[in-house]
Amino acid sequence: MVELTETAYRGEDFTDVDWRGLLIDGTSFDDCDFADASLAECRTVRAVFSGCTFTGTELYSTDHRGTSFINCTFERAAWHSSRLTDCRLTGSVFVDCRFVPIVITDCDLTLVSLGGATLVGTDLSSLRLREANLTEADLSRCDLRDADLTGARATGLRLVGADLRGARIDPSVWVAADLTGARVDVDQAVLYAAAHGLVLRADDDFAEP
Repeated sequence: MVELTETAYRGEDFTDVDWRGLLIDGTSFDDCDFADASLAECRTVRAVFSGCTFTGTELYSTDHRGTSFINCTFERAAWHSSRLTDCRLTGSVFVDCRFVPIVITDCDLTLVSLGGATLVGTDLSSLRLREANLTEADLSRCDLRDADLTGARATGLRLVGADLRGARIDPSVWVAADLTGARVDVDQAVLYAAAHGLVLRADDDFAEP
C-alpha cells in the first residue's frame, strides 16, 4: 500500500503513479502533475490541490470530503461514479472529462470552466456556480433548484427539462440557453419574459383601442 510521507508537496511529478484506493487526509499539493495517474477509488479528506494538472487521470469511484481543487486543470479525466461533498473547485478547468454519474453536494464551483461538459440528469441543486463557464455544456434534466448561476456564461448551454426553481439566474442565461421544457417558478417566468422584451401588465392596464 502506498503511503504519503509528507504533508505538503510542491512541483512534484506524479505522472503514472498508481494510488488506487489511497486515503489522502489533510495533505496539500501545489503545482503538481498527475498526468495518466490512477487515483481511482481514492478517498480525500480536507486535502488541497492547487494549480495541479490532471491529464488522462483516473479519478472514477473517488470520494472527496472538504477537499479543495483550486485553479486545477482536468483534461480527459474520468470522474464518473465519484462523490464530492463540501468541496471547493474554484477556478478549475475541465476539458473533455467524463462525469456521469456523479454526486456533488454543497460544493463551490465559482469560476469553474465546464465548457462543453455533459452532466445530463445530475443533481446540482444549491451549488455555487457563480461566473462559471457553461458555454456549450449539456445540463439537460439537471436539478438546479436554488443553485447560484449569477454571472455564468451560457452561450449554447442546454437546460432542456432542467429544474430551475429558486435558482439565481442572470438575464443573459434566459436569452442564451436552450430552456425547452425547463421548470421555473413564477418569479423566474417574469424575469424570462422581461429578458425577451415582453411587457407584463394586468388587462385593465392596457388602453382600449
